Amino acid sequence: MTGLREIGPSLWCLDSHFKVWGCKGSTRMSVIGVADGLVLYSPVSLSKADIAHIESLGRVHTIIAPNLYHHMYLRAAAAAFPQARVLVPDGLERKIGPIPRAEITRSETGLSGDLDHHVFSGHALREICLFHRPSGSLITADLLYNFHAEQFAAEKAFFRVLGIYGRPGVPFYHRFAIENKAAVRQLIDMVRTWPVRRIVPCHGRIVEHPDAGDAFAALWEQFA
Repeated sequence: MTGLREIGPSLWCLDSHFKVWGCKGSTRMSVIGVADGLVLYSPVSLSKADIAHIESLGRVHTIIAPNLYHHMYLRAAAAAFPQARVLVPDGLERKIGPIPRAEITRSETGLSGDLDHHVFSGHALREICLFHRPSGSLITADLLYNFHAEQFAAEKAFFRVLGIYGRPGVPFYHRFAIENKAAVRQLIDMVRTWPVRRIVPCHGRIVEHPDAGDAFAALWEQFA
């Protein structure tokens, strides 16, 4: 992978991968600069060089596990940055056990003035998505995928079967994870209030478009 790269004002990402059943999957951590330091969203496996590069950018203030499935490298990141606050979705500790310094992320949880967040509590993922105002970026883990030729073979094949390869999309199976349709409407309405011109998903190509927020909202309308 390419290492930490800047993708917008005070916004960097680190592309990485994981293995499931012997198959590689792509994943991405976002590093967000805010007034208090840095926020790590969805930690990936970090080498000593990655940690040094992050520390050269500033002090890691907060580490966020974005949903109930993006936790593989959370404890390692918390150990690498012992001064950082650790924000997790409700239910993660019940799923995987104690997490050092864990705080449940709620709608009233305070972040930086440069960073808005939304807790999608009516969905089984319990996803926490962010909006970074300086870069106009919506940062999400599993609420949108955008798989293209640069991804690994197994995931390309899987998303071809789902019919959303080669373009931003939301898989049909999200329908079965929705517990409260009113929460879907809240997600859509929240994203529409943000001037989103970039979407940074954890899986697949980054979306750059002046109307990226409207495109995201339109994809989720099918579940509302």
